[in-house]
Formats: sequence, structure tokens, C-alpha cells
Amino acid sequence: MTTREILTIQLGHYSNFIGTHWWNLQESNFTYDPKNPSEINHDVLYTEGENMRKQVTFTPRLLIADLKGTIGYLSEQGSLYDTESDNQLLWDSTKLEITSAEPSPRTPFIQNLNELDGAVDSENFNFESDVKSWVDYLSPQFHPRTVTVIKQYLHNCTQRPFNIFTYGRDLWSTEQFFDNFTDKIRLYIEECDLMQGFQVLMDSVDGFAGLGASCVQHLRDEYGKSILAFPCLDFNNAEPSALDLVKVVNTALCWQHIGENSSLYSPLSCGQVGWPFGADSRKFENITYSPELKYHSSAILATALDTLSLRYRTKKYPSASLSDLCADLNKLGRKAAATSLSLPFPMKMKMDLIDVLDEFEGSLWTSLTPSCDILMDNNMQSIALRGISEDRIKRPISEASKQISKPAYRCSSVHEMMTLYLACTCHASATYLSNIEAPLKITLPYPKIFNNNVTKDGNIASWPIGTDVNSIAVMAGMHSGSNVAAMYESLLKQTKRIRSIKKFHAFTDSGLEEDEFMECENPFRERISEVFTQRQDSGQSTSEGICFEEFLEMLSVFSEQAPRDLKVFYAFKIYDFDEDGVLGLDDLERTCRQLTRGGLSAEEVTTVCRKILEESDIDGDGALSYLEFEHVVTRSSDFMATFHIRI
Repeated sequence: MTTREILTIQLGHYSNFIGTHWWNLQESNFTYDPKNPSEINHDVLYTEGENMRKQVTFTPRLLIADLKGTIGYLSEQGSLYDTESDNQLLWDSTKLEITSAEPSPRTPFIQNLNELDGAVDSENFNFESDVKSWVDYLSPQFHPRTVTVIKQYLHNCTQRPFNIFTYGRDLWSTEQFFDNFTDKIRLYIEECDLMQGFQVLMDSVDGFAGLGASCVQHLRDEYGKSILAFPCLDFNNAEPSALDLVKVVNTALCWQHIGENSSLYSPLSCGQVGWPFGADSRKFENITYSPELKYHSSAILATALDTLSLRYRTKKYPSASLSDLCADLNKLGRKAAATSLSLPFPMKMKMDLIDVLDEFEGSLWTSLTPSCDILMDNNMQSIALRGISEDRIKRPISEASKQISKPAYRCSSVHEMMTLYLACTCHASATYLSNIEAPLKITLPYPKIFNNNVTKDGNIASWPIGTDVNSIAVMAGMHSGSNVAAMYESLLKQTKRIRSIKKFHAFTDSGLEEDEFMECENPFRERISEVFTQRQDSGQSTSEGICFEEFLEMLSVFSEQAPRDLKVFYAFKIYDFDEDGVLGLDDLERTCRQLTRGGLSAEEVTTVCRKILEESDIDGDGALSYLEFEHVVTRSSDFMATFHIRI
């Protein structure tokens, strides 16, 4: 079986918190028993090598970038591969004066990892207070080329912070960083037999937003493979400040650029809103966590990534790929998707899956995408479920009792029963379901965030159990639907607070132009949102919603592949603000003002619009009908290229 490899890239401090939990989870779920082989093909994300001692190594196919002062005790070259020994030096080492710095402190957990006996005494670990950086709970060992330290900037430095989008973009353009990092990418890819794409995690509120955006553009230009990007926002419950707007600008610019160059992207955060940054956190019924602790919130996000990525990592479906996931959720040009998580999946003690699903009310998942509550209906979605064994789906006929009268009783597998449930509860949605039987093993240093009613094997009890959780069932997914519009609207509302980017000197001093900032806003988003959520019924606008066929058609209008007729129809619909079926002078003036973003005076706008009517109003009724508008657009050579946005 040929493995289709993926390269993972993590850019930024919080992204590395998430990534560290992700790699810890994967290593704790390795299976070494030949009689019980793993359902996961770990070769997709891991690479096999050999060190100078002829020892076989198995390390993440991974590139990491973080600022100086974040990696502590960790060597940039790692410890698996030996460096040149002292006897190979070309000088007399006895005549050298060596000055060494104090070794970086290690948490008790890291010290324990390095002890030969490997005995783990969890009572000695207090991760909540010990963890200052992601290296403080890092279990796996890395390849020598994995870690890149950005020495030009110091972590948590107030005099010269790495907190501006253009700082990251400028860093990428430096010869030293660009050559070093892109060479590492190239070397990893050259080692692959059938490279399928990239997973990119990036902090989106600081300079790593610009670094990540530049990296994604390079990957697209150089390799043309699928790129799944996750811009990450750390939860922050501090009081709102002017710096929040800087983070908003960084986020808006980041999303704009990765929307252009990635195959699919999904913002991640444990905050409900994301901005302003002092909002509430996401709630889970059977979890209690401290969202302000990176160590806690990043574990939740990592659990979602580890599960949703099962679609293209399982041995059961070797032909499933990252490109399939991106294509399914981006069939009609929409690049953004929402990420969901059910942690733990609510399997109750002594209950079968058929009864759990039958009794469950509400949504099975919690959104991990800011300002985006994922609805059950009208979605293109990819769902992954793990941890429910086939003997838990239903009772045998002799014991079935009331189960036998339920439609789901005819299902003979977890996959079949969940597919039926999603088909019945997710109206007008297209779902791709992946599942494996193995649960997610929970070992140190995963945080102890599960409530005391969760049993050691992840079942939900109705009374306190008070035991450590060893494994859990998890469901996670990605969803593409109209719900992501709220996310954009929320961010747009914040960017509108910024009258001019020139007020933030750090952006303009580092090369950001006013026009580039304005491009990350779309003046028609509110109007587009109205059109997408209304239905024309006998000429009257209603709020009854749209059918799935209309929904898909509306998604496709902004795709580069959309036909001219479809684009013209919706352009007319969007510009018809008063919805009277024609484009009058008021409609044209409003359209002109939004297109020019205040660049023309009121008199100039009126003059331009009257000129348009004079030249194009064939029947002389003082307005443009659809046919007259279509005639105008037909004469515009660049309409197809310009009527294209990301929604």
C-alpha cells in the first residue's frame, strides 16, 4: 500500500501548544501489538529515518517556527541524531576556554521522560502551574530539521514585539529565513513517495499571521498540492484594549491571504466570539477547563484536529485523501469552514448507541470556530467518529425489547447507524462520515479536564465516579454552510471601527498600504448576507429561508467557475437594494459609494450614476431593468474576474 504523505507546519506559539498536544496524542495512541494493528496509517504524518548509530527513528513530518526564548531546554537540532564528536575537531580543545550558560529548567514531567526507569508518578506533576511553554509537556522527539527559532525577535518582548502582520511577511522575505525554511520544506517533500499536501497551523493575531500567509502562498506557488490551513486564536479574557484592534487587523489580513491561497481553512478558538478578545469561552457538558490556560484550551483544539483528520489517515480507506476533504467542502468556491467537536461523545453507561442517539436532544457538536454556531441543517460536512465499538450499537434480537421497533435497529454497524442518524437530523446536508473503533487514549500530559461523572473508558454516568479517564469516544468535523457568514460579519464589524490604518503606525511603517487593508473588507458583505438569507416569493421578500438547491446555487455564484448568467443574475439582485426589481438612481448611487469606498464626493457619485442611466436606460424609464443591466455587463470585459469574493 502506497502512503500518501502530508507535511505539517506549525507557525507561532499558540499553534505549537496545539501541535504539541496533537503529537502527544498520536504517540500515546500508537499500537505496537501485531495481533491488534492500528486502524490509523501513521506513515501519513510521520517519517522513518536512521541516525548515525544505525537506529531506526520515527518522527513527525513536521516543521515548527517560534520566537527566541520559547524552546527552553529543547535543542534546535533535537537529540535523536548525533552531532559530530569532539575528536573530529580541527583544533586543540584543551586550549579553549568554554563559557556555558545555565541550563534551561525542565518541568518534572520532562525530567521524568529522561529517566531510564520511565516510572510515571502523576502526583509530582502540576502542569497548570509548571507549563510556561509548549516544550514543557512535549513527549515526542523531533527530526533535526523540525525546529526553526526566529532569533530576530524575542518572545514576550515589549520593546520590539512580533505583533504585526507585515513583520511576519517581511521576515519571510529575508534571505536567511526564506532559504532555510523553504529548503527544509523541499527536503521533506523529496523524501516522500506520493506527497498529497500540507496541514498548516498558524497564529493569526500577531506577526505569525503574515509569516503563515506568506508560507501558504509559497506552498501553493511551488507545489500545487492541497493546503488545509488552521488560523488559531488564543482565548484571552483580559480587558479590551486598543491592541485588540491590532489583532483584528492581523486576523483580517491573514484570512484574506490564506483564503486566496489555501484549498480550505478553518479558524480555531475556544472563545465564542474571538473578538473583542475578552468574550466567553465555549462550553462542553462533561468538561471543565480553564480557557485562559493555553495548556487547557490547546488540548481541546488538538483533540478536534486529531479526530477530524482521521478521514485521510485511516487504513480502512487508503484512497481517501486531503484533497477529497478540501474538494467536498469547497465544491462551490467557499474556502472557509467551521470546525466542531463532541468531547467526549455522549455514550452513557450501559446504553447502546441506538438508544443514545434516540434520546439525544439538540446538537451533537460544539463549534470551535469563533463567532460561528454550527447549525445541523444545510451543510456540506465531513464528520469523523472514534471510540464506539461494534458491540455497542444495539442489543441482539433476544434482548432487543423496544429497540427492535426503532428504524435504526436494522443498521448493522456504527457507520451505518451514524449515517442514518445524520441523514435524519441534518436536513438538506451532504455528509461524509469516517469512523474507527479504537477510542482516543488519554495519558499524561493531557490535562485532567473531564468531569467526575466520566468513567475511565469515557462513558457518561449519572453520578460521580471520581476516576482518571483512560480513553474516550470523540466526534469532530468540518462544516461548510451559511453559518460561516456570521463569522465574517463579526470580524467585519470590528474592522469597521478602524477609520484608517494610518492610525496604527506600526502597520504603515512596515509597508502596509491603506488600499491593501481596505481589500480585506468587502463593502457588500452585509448586502450579500441579506440576499443569501432571503427568499423571493412572488416579488415579496420573506425570511422563510431557502431550499437546499437555492442554497447551493447561491454558494456557487462567487466561484471562479460560475457561469456568466449566474453571476449577472446575483449581481443585479445584490445591487437592487430596495428590491423593486430595477436598479434606480438610489440603487446605483449606493452601489457606487460602496464600490469607491468614499473616494468620490456626493456630487461626483450622482454625476456618474446619471451618466450610466443616460447611456444604458434604453426604455427611458429612469431605471435599469435586468435586461438593460445584462447588456451593460456584457460590455464589461473584466466582470467575470472581478465578481469573485470569499464568503
